[in-house]
Amino acid sequence: MRMKRNERDREGGKVEEAVERPALLLDVRGLSAARRWYEDVLGWSGSAGDESERQAVLRVPGGGFALLVEAGNEGAGFEGGATSRPKPGERFYVPVPDGPDGLDELRRRAEAAGAPVADETEPSCWRTLTIGTPEGYRAAYWQELDASDDTIVALFAAGPDALERSLAGLDDAALDWSLAPGKWSIRQQVLHTVDLELATMHKLKFALASDEPGRAYTASRFTQDAWAEGMCYSERPIAAEVALFRALRDHTLCVCRHIPGALARSVVSSGGRVETAARLLKAMAGHANTHIRRIREIRRLHGR
Repeated sequence: MRMKRNERDREGGKVEEAVERPALLLDVRGLSAARRWYEDVLGWSGSAGDESERQAVLRVPGGGFALLVEAGNEGAGFEGGATSRPKPGERFYVPVPDGPDGLDELRRRAEAAGAPVADETEPSCWRTLTIGTPEGYRAAYWQELDASDDTIVALFAAGPDALERSLAGLDDAALDWSLAPGKWSIRQQVLHTVDLELATMHKLKFALASDEPGRAYTASRFTQDAWAEGMCYSERPIAAEVALFRALRDHTLCVCRHIPGALARSVVSSGGRVETAARLLKAMAGHANTHIRRIREIRRLHGR
């Protein structure tokens, strides 16, 4: 199938313009009502689909398109490759609306519509606004927050103490507590945190090792749930991992102290995004703190 955005005259003829292939395909119940919800609540616009085909294309503020497909239209799609098609209950990421009040206005509209809303901020790192849709999807808006280099270094350095405090007094059986059946346990939270630290460290070292701007870095993608299963997160002890986490942070801080202008050094990731050492340190600090907070939530749930 090939969707059309419009046709326009060019030197006396008609030229068809193809819509960019959507990055997102959502299965909905009742196309007209669903389209109104995504337009009125999330601010998507510019339907280009034909409702007689039980599908519609909407422009997502900030870039890209989404394809809404009415239940039963299983063959829907676009020429040129597959599109992401999350299942109800799964999360998909959406560009943050423009403007200083973009997320706040979005939250007000969602709450007014009765949609489930979760608004989480990792101080000096990022804010994530997640909105539940009528089909049960979770639209996540992620916004990076500004922070000085001194703040980033302080956040990064505080990680090991925070992790160890969150685990203090727990025996091995308590490490298998979770927020709910099927959710990650404390043990899994810890092992995942350290693995992400190791994975990001490789990119960080490439940035720190050269002050040559524009150095390209290509990373291999991985799925965290596949790693959790393949690396036996649910069974492994955590003592060595906690010690490794501290050693990695100490090592990184030592390297940064001895390299002039270390936090400004960078690599260019796939897609052309420049990632400085400061930004990578902030990402590592924020990621670990998110899981440390989850561990504390689990402890509170179990009365510890």
